[in-house]
Amino acid sequence: MRTSIGSHSAPIRAIDVDSGGRYAVTAAEDKTAGVWDLKSGKLLKVLRPPMGPGNDGKLYAAAITPDGAMVAVGGWSADNDVYLFDRASGALRHRITGLPDVVTQLVFSPDGKTLAIGLWGVNGVRLFGSDSAWHSSRETGSDNHYEGAVSGAKFSGDGARLALASTDGLIRVYKVAQHSLTLMNSNRPAQGRQPFGVAWSADDTLLAVGFSNSASVSVLKADTLELAYVPSAAGIPGGGLNAVAWTRDGRELLAAGTWRRTDHLNGIRRWQERGTGAANDESIASNSIVGIHALPDRRVVYASAEPAWGWLESTPSGYANHSFGSALADFRNARDTFRLSRDGGAVAFPLHRNGGSGGVVGFDVVQLQWTTPQAQWKPSSAGKAPMVVADWFESTMPTMNQRRIVLNEAELSMTVAVAPNNAGFALGTSQHVRYYNANRKELWRVAAPGTTWQVNISENGRWVVAAFSDGTLHWYAAQDGSEQLILYAHPDGRRWVLWSPSGYFAAGPGSEDLMGWHLNRGKDLAADFFPASRFRGNFYRPDVIAKVIEMGDIQQAVRLADADADRKPRTEVAGVALPPVVEILAPLGEVSTSKADVTLRLVIRSPNDAPVLSVRVRVNGLLQPETRLAGSPDTSGAFGREITVKVPADDSEIQVFAENRNGVSTPAVVPVKWSGARPRDTTPGNSARNDLSLAPKLYLLAVGMSKYRNASYNLDFAAKDAADFSEAMALQKGSLYRDVEVKVLTDGKATKDDVLDGLEWLKREVTSRDVGILFLAGHGLNDNAGNYFFLPYDGNPEQLLRTGVAQNDIKLALNSIAGKALFFIDSCHSGNALGTAKTRGVVDVNAVVNELASAENGVIVFAASTGRQFSREAPEWGNGAFTKAVVEGLTGKADFRKTGIVTHKALDFYVAERVKELTNGQQSPVSITPSGISDFPIALVKR
Repeated sequence: MRTSIGSHSAPIRAIDVDSGGRYAVTAAEDKTAGVWDLKSGKLLKVLRPPMGPGNDGKLYAAAITPDGAMVAVGGWSADNDVYLFDRASGALRHRITGLPDVVTQLVFSPDGKTLAIGLWGVNGVRLFGSDSAWHSSRETGSDNHYEGAVSGAKFSGDGARLALASTDGLIRVYKVAQHSLTLMNSNRPAQGRQPFGVAWSADDTLLAVGFSNSASVSVLKADTLELAYVPSAAGIPGGGLNAVAWTRDGRELLAAGTWRRTDHLNGIRRWQERGTGAANDESIASNSIVGIHALPDRRVVYASAEPAWGWLESTPSGYANHSFGSALADFRNARDTFRLSRDGGAVAFPLHRNGGSGGVVGFDVVQLQWTTPQAQWKPSSAGKAPMVVADWFESTMPTMNQRRIVLNEAELSMTVAVAPNNAGFALGTSQHVRYYNANRKELWRVAAPGTTWQVNISENGRWVVAAFSDGTLHWYAAQDGSEQLILYAHPDGRRWVLWSPSGYFAAGPGSEDLMGWHLNRGKDLAADFFPASRFRGNFYRPDVIAKVIEMGDIQQAVRLADADADRKPRTEVAGVALPPVVEILAPLGEVSTSKADVTLRLVIRSPNDAPVLSVRVRVNGLLQPETRLAGSPDTSGAFGREITVKVPADDSEIQVFAENRNGVSTPAVVPVKWSGARPRDTTPGNSARNDLSLAPKLYLLAVGMSKYRNASYNLDFAAKDAADFSEAMALQKGSLYRDVEVKVLTDGKATKDDVLDGLEWLKREVTSRDVGILFLAGHGLNDNAGNYFFLPYDGNPEQLLRTGVAQNDIKLALNSIAGKALFFIDSCHSGNALGTAKTRGVVDVNAVVNELASAENGVIVFAASTGRQFSREAPEWGNGAFTKAVVEGLTGKADFRKTGIVTHKALDFYVAERVKELTNGQQSPVSITPSGISDFPIALVKR
């Protein structure tokens, strides 16, 4: 299982761009490559080569053909492979294998038909050519007379020469003719011992060389490799300038690397006059810059080891830095704030991205929610007599009581924690988490998923908790080092996912797809990745996760949770019950069309024992008529299929899903760029103002339960909430909506049958032009298996299946709505008083929120609270806090730009802040929008 957070989770090691400046490709130690749009910065594809344990699969090199059609990546693998991917589809087309060592450099020739591969050790360079668009290749040249690894590689602009840098200190230039490789010249620049980056000038007469061990750049004469000049390094106190590039017109020379400026950020230097003129410096990253490229439009693209990438763009006031930073919390320099509760079940840590600033937050892995750090939680200690660990920070020779602790070669000690009773200590390093007894004997070690920035031991001595550079926190049993829990906490302070190595997980709203399963399909095929949401039915087990701290072992937690829920023990793993995979064969990438119909050619793979049952299509989140597959799969279990999809006269997004008995696939996505005539006014809300016949119709089912058949369940304002929300939406008749139809069910008129009839009405009436809204306020419950039920007037908590409105009933109604679907949910199960505010008690709504907001269901969900939080109501508000904020937002408070329009994203922002204000931060509402749905108006403000 791995995180999938929309950015890299380990250092980027390479970046390349196509000649037209349309795409960038990055390769990282997280074993993935990213393909990015250089207009928007959007992630277009994640390329997933096969991988194995440990270092197997880490990527150190990447290249994209000048036409942007193919991507090559390589690094550390069992067979020292280079993988050739189709950029648009992400399909693995070819594998170059059997190389003698780790791949360090990749570069395509200007015609895209030759690939140079630089290698680790003393294995030099290999040249491969292809006349089949890289569906096959052959070796055409090599040189293994090296004494160090290849650290830089670049073809000249005409493709006739190849320049290589090596850690043996030499710069080599080869002649490339008829796909052969002949050494022309070599030289050892005096400005640094380890040349790294190389770059040809625009006219191929000069060769710039950067150094990893020196804040210097050499400019050599390309024909002789003699020194031409050395650009000024004045003002650069140290570090390396390992990345070099020229602007496309050749007027500026650029360099960056490990050099840090006085603001503690890594900078880029730009020399005028081909490197002989004045220099300008810009700060761009908080970690080493690993590559820079100049684009035709004069932007400069860079990547850093944060991991992050971005570009510098010239503006009238200087250079603007458009950075696409990592989504990782930065645990460096957090020793005093990385604190644990006594039992290890809650942890405090700083929540900010690399190089940023942010407050310290807490997370409770028993209550499964964010929390406020407590003063009694303890930071880690290096100990005091009789046990003192010293020399432990960035050291190869830490000591315990002045006796050396032996580490691996090149392994750095980074952090330490001594157990409160001096029974032992944990050492976090660049490679491992290690645990020792009081006699300095190593009891266990586990491989670290990244650099170990922090480590701590719970006061009861039961848990070792470590924070890593990949943004995750791990819980290890101190007794034997067995890994029990992994937490990824998103820096946005809202999303989180917590899982066990065996696959059981819990997740906050909108967070399930931050983690998933990587499954290899052999050495010659791209791996599949299944987000955790695809296995929600079998592996979403917050009841299990919440018991791990108490039980000390995931298997014991499973047994206890299964017994509590009267579940039969499971033996399956995720790979046994896979959903389908949909791949678009044509068209590849974005479609530009002026026609209302787009035809897709696709293939659907599904396990042999789970044939595809149906295909469904959504356009901009709206459900299209269901398509059923005809025919039978081929011998591999794959279907070939063409589907014609109707698209609106506007830019849109097509999502294709396939379903088998195991579940629904992740969507195959096709962006559509409309090139035809557009409606006279596509501004949100304006069509309704100009011509009501063009406006949608709104159907609203509002259910509010204040008075139950069993009076002990009664609440004060849930029925009023439903009425007030309905009134606010009814005011939109004749403005945003041509008509509004409302069904309000409260108290005795909201039996289970009444609510189910209302859901059927909503499902039946809403057309593709319309909007359907479901509003529920009252009590909700989870049964022993974690399924959600809304409690109607005649509901009985002891007979939920018979008397409650099930999560599945709600889902089937909402995901069948042909138009836009929104769900407002404010429900819990207790009516206990808490101060002056009544509490609509504790029910975990995360599961129903995540399921309905999955892309295949297409429902925008507004939830009054998250996880197990209380939902509050009070007389001074006259409503629940959530409904009060929603109604305020709909009637104008969420119109931040004073345009007269309230969109669902603006409402989300207003409600989130307003509810926190009303409840003094004790309630955190959340809104989740499925992928593919753009922001749209849900109310117009009458002035």
